[in-house]
Amino acid sequence: MLEEFIQKHDVDIAVLQEVTSVHNITIKGYQIDNIGTAGHGTATLTRDDLQMHRIRRLPSGQGLAAYYNNICLVNIYAPSGTSNLAEREDFFISEVTDLLPLAPTELIMAGDFNCVQSDSDCTEQRYSSRSLDKVTQGLRLVDVWDASLNAQAFTHYTLTGAARLDRIYVSDSIRKNKQGVETLAAAFTDHLAVILRVQLSIPFTHWGRGRWCMNTSYLVESHFQDKLKIEWTEWKKHIPRYQSIVHW
Repeated sequence: MLEEFIQKHDVDIAVLQEVTSVHNITIKGYQIDNIGTAGHGTATLTRDDLQMHRIRRLPSGQGLAAYYNNICLVNIYAPSGTSNLAEREDFFISEVTDLLPLAPTELIMAGDFNCVQSDSDCTEQRYSSRSLDKVTQGLRLVDVWDASLNAQAFTHYTLTGAARLDRIYVSDSIRKNKQGVETLAAAFTDHLAVILRVQLSIPFTHWGRGRWCMNTSYLVESHFQDKLKIEWTEWKKHIPRYQSIVHW
């Protein structure tokens, strides 16, 4: 079911929470990084042609960070439950900050935060986090879900209410290139998936299932060379590359 969802929605990077075993996740064309010494927690599923580097993991498995070129992607799963309020506050201040970049860079922070930052993000008692507020405000991160443009969408439902626990925060430079954001139901999780599509200015090569091979003898023909330059210039003007980032 996960593979079908990934392929159907053309996902480039998926950030996952509450993963119990990476051995159960094998999707052709993707690589997975995870998850902590306890063998469960967060994981990031990435296309093979996207080179992630400088990967850091929290020993608990509740967070990891990886870089794609100059963009830092942070995936977290905050402690849940009303009995863990103090633990959750400490998590954002003492653990999440260990994953954050030391120098200014573009940043995407996604995950299950197990709290909300607005009364409109829940239908029952609000469980907010001052520590998370400090992190997002200090890094000048913005929530990609704009309530003024998008209908309210909760990501987790219980018998007593609903809340938007799952969110994606980004640097303002990334937000300006946002192409869209939506929530989708997925059969393999009790949370809704949050899909962000953003156009990045960094180089990206995405190979399909096969590629045509040209007769190389054409390269010495001046007419072909002139024609190729014109066509290549026009093609680059009209073909943007969009990234899709999904998390649940």
